Amino acid sequence: MLRLALRGLRARKARTAFTLLAVVLGVSLISGTFILTDTISKSFDKLLATSGENIDVRVVARGEDAFEGAPTTLPASSFEKARGVDGVSDSTAAYNNYTVALVGDDGERIGPTSGAPTLAFSVVPDKFDFLDYEGRKPESDGEIAVSRTAAEQADLKLGDTVRVQGNGRIRPYQVVGLATFGGSGTLGGAGAIVATLPQVQALADDPGRITEINLEASPGVSQAALKADVLSALGNQAVVRTGKEDTEKQSQDLGEILNYLTIGLLVFGLIALLVGAFVIFNTFTITVAQRKREFGLLRTIGASRRQVLRAVIVEAALIGLVGSVLGLFAGLLLAPALQGLLGTFGLELPSTTSVIATRTVLVAVGVGTMVTLISSLAPAIRATRIPPIAALQEAAVGSPGRAKRSTLVLQVAVAGLGVAAMLVGLLGGLDTSPALIVLGLGALLVFIGVGLLSPLLVAPLAAMIGWPLQRLGGVSGKIARGNAVRSPGRTAGTAAALMIGVALVAFVAIFVNGFKASFSGAFEKAVTADFVVLDNSGLMPEGVAAATAQVDGVATASNLRVSSGKLGAEDVSIAGVDPATGAQVVKVDWVDGSDDALRALGPRDAMLEKGFAEDNKLRSGSSFTLRNRVDEPTRLTVRGTYEDRGQLLGDVTMPDRTVRDQFNARQVLAALVRAAPGQDSDALQARLEQALDREFPTLEAQTRDEFIDSQVGQVNQILYLFYALLALSVIIALFGIVNTLALSVYERTRELGLLRAVGTSRRQVRRIVRGEAIITAVIGALLGVAVGVLFGVLVSRPLEGEGFVLALPFVTLVVLVLLGAVAGVLAAIAPARRASRIDVLDALAHQ
Repeated sequence: MLRLALRGLRARKARTAFTLLAVVLGVSLISGTFILTDTISKSFDKLLATSGENIDVRVVARGEDAFEGAPTTLPASSFEKARGVDGVSDSTAAYNNYTVALVGDDGERIGPTSGAPTLAFSVVPDKFDFLDYEGRKPESDGEIAVSRTAAEQADLKLGDTVRVQGNGRIRPYQVVGLATFGGSGTLGGAGAIVATLPQVQALADDPGRITEINLEASPGVSQAALKADVLSALGNQAVVRTGKEDTEKQSQDLGEILNYLTIGLLVFGLIALLVGAFVIFNTFTITVAQRKREFGLLRTIGASRRQVLRAVIVEAALIGLVGSVLGLFAGLLLAPALQGLLGTFGLELPSTTSVIATRTVLVAVGVGTMVTLISSLAPAIRATRIPPIAALQEAAVGSPGRAKRSTLVLQVAVAGLGVAAMLVGLLGGLDTSPALIVLGLGALLVFIGVGLLSPLLVAPLAAMIGWPLQRLGGVSGKIARGNAVRSPGRTAGTAAALMIGVALVAFVAIFVNGFKASFSGAFEKAVTADFVVLDNSGLMPEGVAAATAQVDGVATASNLRVSSGKLGAEDVSIAGVDPATGAQVVKVDWVDGSDDALRALGPRDAMLEKGFAEDNKLRSGSSFTLRNRVDEPTRLTVRGTYEDRGQLLGDVTMPDRTVRDQFNARQVLAALVRAAPGQDSDALQARLEQALDREFPTLEAQTRDEFIDSQVGQVNQILYLFYALLALSVIIALFGIVNTLALSVYERTRELGLLRAVGTSRRQVRRIVRGEAIITAVIGALLGVAVGVLFGVLVSRPLEGEGFVLALPFVTLVVLVLLGAVAGVLAAIAPARRASRIDVLDALAHQ
């Protein structure tokens, strides 16, 4: 049976190659994902090991994990206490991870072009430093080092002068060094500057504070012993870890981030494999039908059903194994491409030599082989049912047939079960991970169910799609339509592969379009300001509102500040508004309260979102305690409730100053500016820009429409990333169409020869094959759009309460169908050319 399987694969080289390609492409995305994330992890581990090799104890502020534009800090006195502990041989204090902006001579932001932040780090001694330098470290307050990637993007060289915007006035510095992160050069696309500790504190407007303390133990003093002594000296105001513990924690934190990236990319890899599974299933189904006489002859000479089954399974196993191994190596080429793709969308990650872990090999080879075997199982079983008498019969091309009632019920049940599972995942109240698993399984069942039902739809869809082809192509179009419905199962199976990719593209487009419509509508309702001043790369200095309020023609300018806290174990989103001006720029949808209550808000008063208040049994007059990132309590009294339809105010809204002082939000999200009556919008915007250029040149004053467009533009980047990752699935589906057409051309060799013999031109033959491809591809696109709309409707239901609006992008959906037709034309190029070149005499003699 092994020799028979090898002979069969060699005899059908084209079919084998296309089936192999489906496996290779699907597996390559899985192996490429593991190779990429393992390589990144190794790079970061190397960086962490290098930076922490001389740190025996590290002290950080409590709540340092919740980064919100400004790190949590310790008083500088903590450093004096820590360095005075017996057993400390060397020490340093630092202020790190504060967001700043590099400003060019023209007042424009320079540095990272991907929207990633520029982080400020303070100078530390070499033994505690994780940066490498060309040039030297800053030594005086007027000097900085700039990360090499930021310097290249900003066209900065050693000796140049650059201005830096922090939470106060802009400061000029001379570039004396170019820094790299442990030799990797980049840190997630972020830029960096390095300055003296007083200068970073000044940029952060946080004098007398530090973010961390690094300690080296004296000879003979263990890390654990030093940690215990430092913890005793500092009390519970800080988190104290040994160097080993700190490295492990940072590695664990990195691992959690990479896990999200891995899972996200693996989802697209599994989608590609699912599409490949449909292609493999369809290919084996066709070849089993075409080899009817061969299997009948095997049965005639004594082969058992088990041996026939084994022959087909061995073919599938060989294709799966070889394809998986090739896919594993293709992943080596795909991993840098994935890294480049992520970098294009602003996620630049460091890497070293590619890492191929044992897990990567086992998963890639195992999953690819298993998917191929499962996909071929049904056709293999069908082959065992071929009787010996089939050796004397022609191989059937296929006929429409009629589905049994029990089969139809089963097909509907599979699709219905998929919809039910998706509803459970969306509405069942499950935790995030189980909900996503159930949702994914439901989507898989929907795809399988629709794929099983699709043969019933082939005839009516082919008639609809084939009508214009027949009108334009005459007899060629009519024959193409007849070929498409001759074997509805084959056509449906080929279309189903394309359906999956199109469905997911359509769903992403629908969801993103709904988000755009929801955001636009919510912003229009929630914000009454005429202009929004913000920094698209992060938070901004808090003095912006005061500066813009002085501009001629401005009626009101008010800061909007955001932070987070905890109520018990629950995470709480916090918004800060100025009680005196907030009601003039924000429209609050009151449930219990009024704008007067907002204006009367005291430093320990708060307003609550309706759902949050109900969940925690709070109402006007109630008191509750929120804790900040360092676990400090703030007692607040409820003064009103509102519905946050615009998703602007979050769970709790309180005075701007309270959020700043009690919840460590020293920067603001945006300044909302309202024009005085009768002001010309363009003229006022020009005056605002002029005022900002003097004090805050990195900021921009946008009209309401410009702000909405800019936010939607950022969402579009995510949309394009999804499209790029789904493109591989669509490519696999197109190869499936090519494969099916090539097999069909081979199967209908005599038929095509007869057509040529009775006068059909080569051009007409090409039109026939091309028309069949177009019909198949458009059926897949139409089914995909329908399933995508179904997914969009289901997913949007639970989000209605959050203000999500279902908005179908009709133009995009029509374009997808048209692209399906174009894909059919492209897929038909090679098979159509081959069909038109068939020799008439050879074709008439073909068996």
